[in-house]
Amino acid sequence: MRPKGWMFILTAMFLSLFATSASGAGGTGGISLSAGLTPIGNGDAGSGSGAPTYNDVYDTGWTGRIEPYYDFNPQVRGQVGVAYNQWGGKTFSSVQFEDLKVITYYIGVKYRFRPNFNIRPYIVGDIGAAHIYGVRIFLPGVPGAQSQYWNNSTTVFFDLGGGVEFYIAPKVSCFLDIRAQWTGVPSSAHPPNSDSNGIDGFPITAGVNFTF
Repeated sequence: MRPKGWMFILTAMFLSLFATSASGAGGTGGISLSAGLTPIGNGDAGSGSGAPTYNDVYDTGWTGRIEPYYDFNPQVRGQVGVAYNQWGGKTFSSVQFEDLKVITYYIGVKYRFRPNFNIRPYIVGDIGAAHIYGVRIFLPGVPGAQSQYWNNSTTVFFDLGGGVEFYIAPKVSCFLDIRAQWTGVPSSAHPPNSDSNGIDGFPITAGVNFTF
C-alpha cells in the first residue's frame, strides 16, 4: 500500500475513535481553521564537509491547519488534524533547492486554563504521521541539470506548544498559537551526501474555532 493510502486509513481510524468517544461524553464539537508562518529549524540538510543546514536552503515557510475537535469539558479538548507546510527553496553553493512540502495527519489534546473566562491560555500536543514530498536540486543556468535529493517518505510527526483563545461569541473564538513540531528524516536519494536530520519547524498561526 502506498504511504498516502495507509495515512488515509490511519486518519479515518482516528476520526472514528474520536467520534465514538465524543458521542458518549456529552460535550460539544467543532472545527478549528488556522494559518501562519513556519520558521524552519537549523538541523543538517545534508552530510559531509560544507553540507547545508535547513536554514541555508529554505526560507521561512507557511502552514495551514484544519482540526475537528471535541470538548469533553471546558478544559479538555480532543482533536484530530491535517496540516500542510511548505518552505521555499533557496540557492546554496550554486545549487537551487526545490520547495519542501510536508503534509501531516495527527491526533492530540489541548488543555485550556481559566475555563470560566473569555480569554483562555492553553497548552497542546499532537502525534501522528508526516508525508514528506520528494525534493530535487537544480544547477541554475544549466538546462536539464537536476537531480533527486530526497525521495518521497512517510515518517513520524509530533508537536508541542501553546497559545491563547479569545471568545468573541458564545460559539466562536479566535486564537494565536505557537508550536514546535518535528518530523523524522527525509529519505535520502543520494546517500551519504543527502543524508539529513529530521525537519524541525516552529509554526506561528492565527485562527478561528467554530463550536457546533
